[in-house]
Amino acid sequence: MSSNAGQSAETAKKRGGLLGVLRIVFAVALLALVAYYVPWRDRLTCTTATGSSALAGEIRGDWKDREIEFVIDPAEHVGSEWPQRIEDARAARQPARITRTDSADLPRLDWRPGMLRVFREVRPAGLFLALGLMTLGALVAIARWKGLLAIAGCATTFATAFRLSFLGLFFNLIVPGLTGGDVIKAILVVREHPERRADALMSVIVDRGLGLLVLIGLAVCVTWWPGSRFDEVRLAVLLTFVGILFALWVFLAPLPRRVLKIERLLLKLPQKDRIAALDRALRLYGSHPVKLGIAIALSILNHGALALGLFALGWAFGETQLSYPEYLGVASIANTVSSIPIAPGGWGVGEAAYASMFHMLSAPATLGIAVSVTFRLLTMGMGLVGGLFLLMPSGKSMRAEIHEAEVAAGVASDAPDGSTQ
Repeated sequence: MSSNAGQSAETAKKRGGLLGVLRIVFAVALLALVAYYVPWRDRLTCTTATGSSALAGEIRGDWKDREIEFVIDPAEHVGSEWPQRIEDARAARQPARITRTDSADLPRLDWRPGMLRVFREVRPAGLFLALGLMTLGALVAIARWKGLLAIAGCATTFATAFRLSFLGLFFNLIVPGLTGGDVIKAILVVREHPERRADALMSVIVDRGLGLLVLIGLAVCVTWWPGSRFDEVRLAVLLTFVGILFALWVFLAPLPRRVLKIERLLLKLPQKDRIAALDRALRLYGSHPVKLGIAIALSILNHGALALGLFALGWAFGETQLSYPEYLGVASIANTVSSIPIAPGGWGVGEAAYASMFHMLSAPATLGIAVSVTFRLLTMGMGLVGGLFLLMPSGKSMRAEIHEAEVAAGVASDAPDGSTQ
């Protein structure tokens, strides 16, 4: 038995390592693809009734002004859709004066800054404001988890919830691999409450799931608001939200559980005792509607603060076309997509999602990528706070516990009490 268990653990460890490598390769490949399509140089665009085209060159002046001078690369070919004065300026190697207008008349000239210019001209005040709002959002999320722990009978102090949350953030963003921050967070909170292992573990799962559900719910509200510009994704967002709600109803409501004989099905699964304990812990939250409502309200506040942080980042980069509700919609959709665990920390996936959302809303995709990358870098900076806990004198035992978590993440323990090691 012990030999078979050892072989199973080794196989699971190798499989987890291979999956981690594949995730990293996927993230790198996606980032490379995004980088390939990113306009690193400034571009002048011309929109006509049949489409749009662009010319590479250099913006002279502040690209955020309503009027700039644009020096076209002499190697560029100016098509017939462009005004003649643009070809004349290119041939003479003289800057063309371009004025941005709100008119819908075609052809319409506009410009897009290159990625290097965007980062070079960022407003530092916007970065600090965004970091403050993101920190506020993180503190609200910690308060939400603290409340969920209390519902599960695992009451803890805010300081402890803060420490475990930032440790999870550290491992989720700094250390790529199979063992993400949520696994580390779950292992450590179980360590804090060994007498209620299933309840403590389920608090982490419910915390993440509730946050994601509220995020998608906000996306539904924004995309279906009258006058919204999210036409391309609103149906997909609504169907996703309805599908998740229906799945939760089927699994948690008494009637469908009885009709589908959920309890009997759970007893047939491997690790049935552990799964049954987690099932009981999950259904416990349904008996505290008021406290669950508070957790939902905190989730809305959390996502609202993060979206406001993204709005500040957009301002820092000079983006002024999108409103705060649109930033909330972009954040809700893009962060939901990047939460799918197919790349470490969502790198690559998030950048592609933000670029797509910004483009859909007629804002430069370059700015969407800049906002996404900076948001992740600021979050990683916050995650470094979690790493400091590992350097403290008390961090030695914690590091040993985390090392054991690597094994626990790959294969469950055979402990007779159904605990998670």
